[in-house]
Amino acid sequence: MVLFFICFFGILNNYLFSTDLKEMAYQSYLNGDFERSLEYYKAFYENNKDYRVLLDMAMIYKNSDNYKKAIECLEKSVSIKEDSEVLAELGWLYFHIGDNEKSKFYFEKAFNIENKNYSAVMGMAMVYSQTKDIIKTIDYLNIYKNIRGDYAGVDYLFAWNYVNFQMYDKAKEYLINVLRKDPSFIEARLPLAQIYLKEGDYNQAWNQYYRVLDYVPDHPIATKMVKIIEGKLTKQPEEIRPPFKILNPTVISESYDINRLKKSIKLRVAVGADDAGNHRKNRSLTLRSFNNINIYGKETGKNYASFKTGEMIKIKYEKDSLSIYSDNGVLLNIFSKPIIIKSDDPRNGTIIIEADSKNSNPYFRYSDREYRGEIEIVPLKGGFGIINIVELEVYLLGVVPAEMEPKWPMEALKAQAVIARTEAVRRLKEGPHKKEGYHLCDSQHCQVYKGVIYEKNSTNKAVFDTEGEVLAYKDRLAYSFYHSNCGGYIQSSSEVKGWGDVPYLKSHPDSDKYKEGLSPWEFNIWIKGMPEAYCNYPGVVSDSEFRWLKIIKRADINFKLDKRYGVGDIKSIIVLKRSRSGNVNSIKIIGTKKSVVIDKEHIIRNAFGLNSLKSTLFNIEINRFSDGKIRNIWFYGGGWGHSIGMCQGGAAGMAGKENKNYKQILNFYFPGTKIKKLKYIKK
Repeated sequence: MVLFFICFFGILNNYLFSTDLKEMAYQSYLNGDFERSLEYYKAFYENNKDYRVLLDMAMIYKNSDNYKKAIECLEKSVSIKEDSEVLAELGWLYFHIGDNEKSKFYFEKAFNIENKNYSAVMGMAMVYSQTKDIIKTIDYLNIYKNIRGDYAGVDYLFAWNYVNFQMYDKAKEYLINVLRKDPSFIEARLPLAQIYLKEGDYNQAWNQYYRVLDYVPDHPIATKMVKIIEGKLTKQPEEIRPPFKILNPTVISESYDINRLKKSIKLRVAVGADDAGNHRKNRSLTLRSFNNINIYGKETGKNYASFKTGEMIKIKYEKDSLSIYSDNGVLLNIFSKPIIIKSDDPRNGTIIIEADSKNSNPYFRYSDREYRGEIEIVPLKGGFGIINIVELEVYLLGVVPAEMEPKWPMEALKAQAVIARTEAVRRLKEGPHKKEGYHLCDSQHCQVYKGVIYEKNSTNKAVFDTEGEVLAYKDRLAYSFYHSNCGGYIQSSSEVKGWGDVPYLKSHPDSDKYKEGLSPWEFNIWIKGMPEAYCNYPGVVSDSEFRWLKIIKRADINFKLDKRYGVGDIKSIIVLKRSRSGNVNSIKIIGTKKSVVIDKEHIIRNAFGLNSLKSTLFNIEINRFSDGKIRNIWFYGGGWGHSIGMCQGGAAGMAGKENKNYKQILNFYFPGTKIKKLKYIKK
């Protein structure tokens, strides 16, 4: 009996020791201490002989850009047990170091075990692409498309290969498909523009290059080509990209008569703001209205001019002042201080800012913009800013449909209305733009606000049904952060630099189907796959938001990183730290001139590609020629946004798939919070 207890406690101690080792290895991996993590994993392996530990070790070596060591671990693993996922990963590692023979060998083995292994199928296509075998490349891509047909990355791979095979008609077809599924996939626009140039379609080539500049204003190739092509256009630019015009007054459903909303606090919202939420400096603007409008001095309150329905007002920045012109060009007045433009009926009446293709502010180039409330014009050095003064509840009518698809389930829209209202009130009290003279901006820096033209009956109902409701924690306004899609896992605020430790913003899966915390190997498979999650809601939530692939040429990454950080030519990119969700919290860029570490969420996203990556939830694979020189960088990613707080796609899934109401949705993403009702008190 004594011997039994000694053996039992010996086994228990070994188990606890092994469990501790594995957790310590995992924590060291998350913290970027790869050397210590590998030591712990090796000790765990010696103690347990569990081949799966070799898979985690391989991913740490891969993460450290040591592909040869990663291959050693995986080959040792498959000598113990063959697995199609592991074989496919071996194929990719060999592919990325330029060994096509070994790569093909392992992809074929994986494919023979499981012919629906999309990683192996995609790998076979890429190997045959390297050997210029057009037929087999396309055959395997078609198999891949049958497995993952809605994935924009599939169309991009088709296009990529058709360009390499100089089959430009087919490449164009697939590039257009990519952009239909994912308009933000800017990397598809440059090759598409080049194909249009080859065809002599200068109008469409110019359009694509100009759209690149919408996202990357200083892109050298697009900047150069726009200037070259402009002299060859057969149409005027405004004919190629016709602006959206507002021709009739907005009609609101009687069910959601805006006059039924109680009067609420007024917000000051900067419109046409840049990505950092700052005023873009405007130099000219044309306004009109379907109601009578008046111009007042902000400080004096004096009415300086009145305009009837349909009459145009032109505002120009001239000699450090605001010049006001009538539609026929007559100078009416000059102001050196802010002015207020107000409709006779600020709630029901609207003010329209006319689209102008030559506007210095790109936000007003291609679409009329329409706002309720008042418009304040603020003189700045070198131009003027624009502020919409609007009631909170009326403001939300233009926020909810801009931030969430109006066709999504009603309970998800209600959840969005509550947290958008919470965010607005919180920024009213403690927003970052106080010094600039407004509470919020209309860009993603605060929350997207599009004004009247985005209003829809469904989102109006969500605002009306939750009128005055905000999210609170212990009787204080909650930090009601939200994002488009978490990719399947919510990130903790405490894990992201500068976000703070908030008790209700904790890491957890966006599903009840898998455990918390993914090991290095599990994350590698998970980020390339289509796991169950509330935000994986096919047919409702865009597939290109849940999972995405970017293959970025070395030259494009070099251009951006060298310009910003002076690193020279890129030698390597290493992910240092991750959250338990898998989000990248710190990344190291190694160049020929110097190395830099980036550790802020939005800067990590902005560092790569033509425009920013959709999220920090990604794995990097560095593709090299056989001589070791980088060819391109592959980003396997998931989600769109910072992954903290409410996942909007997940809210749609909870409402649509699980039939949850908006209070249950908010409790899932902000556990411990409660809904409170605002009380508006007249001062």
